[in-house]
Amino acid sequence: MTALSGGDRRGDASSPMSSVLERPDASGNGERAQPRPLDQIFPLRADAGRGPQMQETWIAFCSEMDDAVRAAIDASRSPPEIAYAIGETVHNYFRTRGLTLTSFELRRLVIELLAGRGQQTVEPPQEPQAPSSLVTFEREPATDSRWTGDEAAPAAAILPDAVFRSPSSVLVTVSPRPLDEIVASARTRLGLTPGTQPTRQAALSAIAKVLPNEGMTAEERERLSLQALSELCGLGLIDRLWADRTVSAVFVNGPESVWVERDGVVGSAAETFRNQAHLLELVGRLARRTSGTVASFRLRDGSEGTVVFPPAAPDGPVLALRRGEPGLATIDRLVAAGVVNRSIADLLRMATRARLDIAVVGPEGAGKTSMLAALLRDAAPSRRVLSLARHREFRWSLSGKVELVASEVQGASFGALATAALQFRPDLVVVDSVQADDRPALEKLLRRPGRGTVVALFPGFPEPPVDLTVRLGRAGDGLFRAVSVEDAAGAQLFAWRDGGFHRGTAVPAFAETLQRAGYGDALRTVLG
Repeated sequence: MTALSGGDRRGDASSPMSSVLERPDASGNGERAQPRPLDQIFPLRADAGRGPQMQETWIAFCSEMDDAVRAAIDASRSPPEIAYAIGETVHNYFRTRGLTLTSFELRRLVIELLAGRGQQTVEPPQEPQAPSSLVTFEREPATDSRWTGDEAAPAAAILPDAVFRSPSSVLVTVSPRPLDEIVASARTRLGLTPGTQPTRQAALSAIAKVLPNEGMTAEERERLSLQALSELCGLGLIDRLWADRTVSAVFVNGPESVWVERDGVVGSAAETFRNQAHLLELVGRLARRTSGTVASFRLRDGSEGTVVFPPAAPDGPVLALRRGEPGLATIDRLVAAGVVNRSIADLLRMATRARLDIAVVGPEGAGKTSMLAALLRDAAPSRRVLSLARHREFRWSLSGKVELVASEVQGASFGALATAALQFRPDLVVVDSVQADDRPALEKLLRRPGRGTVVALFPGFPEPPVDLTVRLGRAGDGLFRAVSVEDAAGAQLFAWRDGGFHRGTAVPAFAETLQRAGYGDALRTVLG
């Protein structure tokens, strides 16, 4: 889900989500400043369905991908490299949403994004004028032309090879001396047998003795040493790929086939494993092979993965590892991604501030944890909030936030931590990773004085009595959205149908609670 690429944008002012919430008597017209409409950037093709979808995708891109655009504008890159990097980001984003841009449309969007780097807003020009940008394109068609597909292609410009040379990476580098040779020499020195691992200190000592003394800089020696250490004690190639924060997922189809996902686009990686034994050794450090052939694992950063071992995967083992960072989600990004609309977002913010009990229900991968993270992040600056989960889903630091992580292995059970949570007198409790055995502990939290609990549940889990339920599901367009928002009586306040969010009852069962909390006028604005 797109909300997962979220995070605070640099240069943002205070959240515009207070349009209704912080001013209960407001009309709700205080909307966030929007990027220029596409029809002011280039002529839209006469396609009734494509135009609105293009505009919606453009708005979502400007909200979600600002950091990616800023990162592309790197002083170490030449102007063509900057334009190419931004163009690739735009192309991939639109393509993953079923939209293929023409070369003219892509160029115009790149110019628009570059033109906006030097000012906060770009006003529509009163008269045609050249865009103020880092890069301009020659032989660009007139803005009033229409693309038909019959035009002759312009002659390709001849550019030096250096323009297309990718920037060097400090994460994955071909070493001047083969890494395998260093690792093999260190293994021999350590006397390791297959399947055994040395201590970190012993491995570093052995590596230092077999590293070449000449022909390498100190930086190259340090990098090669760390790569060799990862091969001996860590995850080797997987470590190197995972250190690249632009990689959101790694897929290993076999020793010679490794793929990564960036910005929703999956492509092959340059490196591969030596052989099946090499792959088995590293994957065995992630998950132990039991009597079955499928094993799941979780990293300390909250990322989750699955391994399928031979013989079920004859060319394997095969691996899928996806980065778990729902804590970066924000309410703004949920709105931009279409998971909720502005009215539902305002309703949820009112509900958390009025300390209603909320359940977020949906299948795995629907975005439950992202929604919890967005609500927790929104409430945390001014409230005492407490999170309870089985992994570190909500890792950011705030003075008013308490994070509890349940681990049976470490003797911190979910039930024990739920009891301890009551002693911290939080304004809001966010509960994730609830299992069937946790029901008594969850009910104790819901009965606590003052209330104010947001919990994520899978479908089929016996739903406890709550004031507000948000049901996440796959909509007709294939994306996960809030398909239904209901009160305690089951009355629908919002529902997704016919390609949009529609309002239901205007008088929910919790209306009186919000009225006492001072949100009566705001509630009528949202649901009226």
